Amino acid sequence: MPTVTEAIVEKLAGRGVHHIFGVPGGDCNLDFIAAAEAAGLTFVLTRTETAAVIMASVSAELTGGIGVAMTTRGPGIAAAANGVAYASLDRAPVLVIADGYETAQGFISHQRLDQVALMRPLTKRAARLSSSTALRQVDDCLQTMLSVPQGPAYLEVAGSTIRGAASEADAGPAPIAPPPANPAAIARARAMLAAARRPIVIAGLQARHQGVPEALRAFIDQTSCPLLYTYKAKGVVSDDHPQVLGPYIGGVAEEDAVRRADLAILVGFDPVEGPPQPWRYSLPLLEITEHRFDRPLFDAQVSVVASLPTALRAIASRATGTDWDADEIASMKNGLRAAARVAKGEGISPQDVVTEVQAAMPDDCRITVDAGAHMLPVMHLWKTRSPNGALISRGLSTMAFALPAAIAAHLADPATPTVAFTGDGGLMMCTGELATAAQFGCKPIVVVFNDSSLTLIGAKQRRRQLTTAGVNFSSTDFAQVARGFGWSGYRVTETRDLRATIGRAIEAGGPALIDVVVDPHEYQDQIVSLRG
Repeated sequence: MPTVTEAIVEKLAGRGVHHIFGVPGGDCNLDFIAAAEAAGLTFVLTRTETAAVIMASVSAELTGGIGVAMTTRGPGIAAAANGVAYASLDRAPVLVIADGYETAQGFISHQRLDQVALMRPLTKRAARLSSSTALRQVDDCLQTMLSVPQGPAYLEVAGSTIRGAASEADAGPAPIAPPPANPAAIARARAMLAAARRPIVIAGLQARHQGVPEALRAFIDQTSCPLLYTYKAKGVVSDDHPQVLGPYIGGVAEEDAVRRADLAILVGFDPVEGPPQPWRYSLPLLEITEHRFDRPLFDAQVSVVASLPTALRAIASRATGTDWDADEIASMKNGLRAAARVAKGEGISPQDVVTEVQAAMPDDCRITVDAGAHMLPVMHLWKTRSPNGALISRGLSTMAFALPAAIAAHLADPATPTVAFTGDGGLMMCTGELATAAQFGCKPIVVVFNDSSLTLIGAKQRRRQLTTAGVNFSSTDFAQVARGFGWSGYRVTETRDLRATIGRAIEAGGPALIDVVVDPHEYQDQIVSLRG
């Protein structure tokens, strides 16, 4: 009979897991590492626990399966909390495993936290593995993680449980069936679409799920609707498609397009991506979603809760054309992109960085994007042509995302080139992961928008007419830092050197970092132009 540890690892391998990410301690973590290596899984030793959970989350997002992260007790699981929050709010099915104490060790206070209580608000399920129902608890966690909305689960383990023999009576989780479409809701949705002459589609993070991108493209082709997308849904339909306008961020840039419409069709829109403000439009809303929400951002006139491909096909089955004109859609698309191309100042402009990198990279390049002012030019100007071609933290909007995400992307899909766009603040929070990339043969190109500032926070400070304080960094040469980790490192201070430096980074053939010194004032007009 296999041990419980071996049986758990076998279950994970059967779910398509190839990597376990984490920072181990000296107890049960070692059992899992040994079992994983014996089963052909790779344990990826990360430098921080939160990066491990982000990597596991991105792995799940790209493969359509689950991700696995592992930490030690106490400081290990506490340090993982931000990564678990990412998995929760950005809807990633991740199993987080951590050491706990034996029941007989009740006298120990050292490194002792109520870890289940710590993880409970951040996960869909948090439990301590018990010997009598060990594998059944694992099955319950996997089932819970994969049910909509997807999210993380936490398992706390002790040696007396996981080193015992696994029971043959424990069965795998039952398949998760999509919710059936309500015929009455479908009929009302068809009527709304038939009555509208200028409907617009806003696609959200659920649109990345299997089968949805194809159904969504067929829907807009049949109805001639223009499409906006949230950051998480960038690429579900190619930015090259003539009806794809660009990002929806709840800002002023896309307001013109939405106000021209007489119906908004929200496909897989999750409120976690909405701005922290009330819904700003009064036009009728048709919502198509996999599930309902605890904190809805709007009251839709009709809500269809069902498998998105099924619902889209059913609603469009009797649809006719709309009154949108191709020239009008093209004008709106150009206007949205123009909003991200504000007048340039003296230094290197962030939009020039994006343009030059895209020109040098192949069309199938994947990008990962950190939180910060640089995400505005990147997400609005970079052309993404496939689902999951742009990865970003939107529900949590955490910094220190882009580099760990790029590492996970390379491990999950090494054939696709990956560029990580990050600010200096985000990179400083996870610099050690440069070593993780080098150790495991990952070859991303990291582009650092180095303005020695928390620029987005500084803009909010100025808007409130507060004195500038607490948002500026001392100067850092990230190219030199990267070389210390075995990367190729380049520093750019003049626009004229940008293109050639990008070329050298690509030709290096390994992990490469381009430290671009940008003027923070370049962002100010862009923030106003896009967000308002």
